[in-house]
Amino acid sequence: MEENVIIANPEKLEKVKKLISEGGAEKLHVLADFDRTLTKAFVGGKLIPSLTSILRDGNYLTPDYTSKARALYDKYHPIEIDPKIPLEKKKKAMEEWWLTHFDLLIKSGLNKKDLENVVGSAKIESRKGFSEFADFLKKHNIPLVVMSSSGLGGDIISMYLEKKYRKK
Repeated sequence: MEENVIIANPEKLEKVKKLISEGGAEKLHVLADFDRTLTKAFVGGKLIPSLTSILRDGNYLTPDYTSKARALYDKYHPIEIDPKIPLEKKKKAMEEWWLTHFDLLIKSGLNKKDLENVVGSAKIESRKGFSEFADFLKKHNIPLVVMSSSGLGGDIISMYLEKKYRKK
């Protein structure tokens, strides 16, 4: 194991590894975030925080997008992180935030061509080893579910993976 990996609870890790091993690959799936998990956080020495930021910083969206998105963040983020708010109320607020933000993206001019331009840019790069990881999962019939909290998930992730990893 890498020297810079810190395992807070080695006993728990061993128990989880044993459960996975005993359960078999047919009972396993991998759930992963796209932005800064499967993709690099830094590209060309610059921090790339999310797909949405690439669209925003590339002037694909209307000038008022940033202030409106920030207002949504200011409204909903305190709800997201407040441990005193009941889970059901929190879920409802997070869904409302996601839907409102998605609507804002559309009203701010987001379109499929812009997503294709972002995918074609050099700003999104997979982390080292992702291709081998995905190949391993495919070989062992282990589903990989890729999500993105940006609200752009499905289309842009599919476009990226198709462009980058389509076997010719």
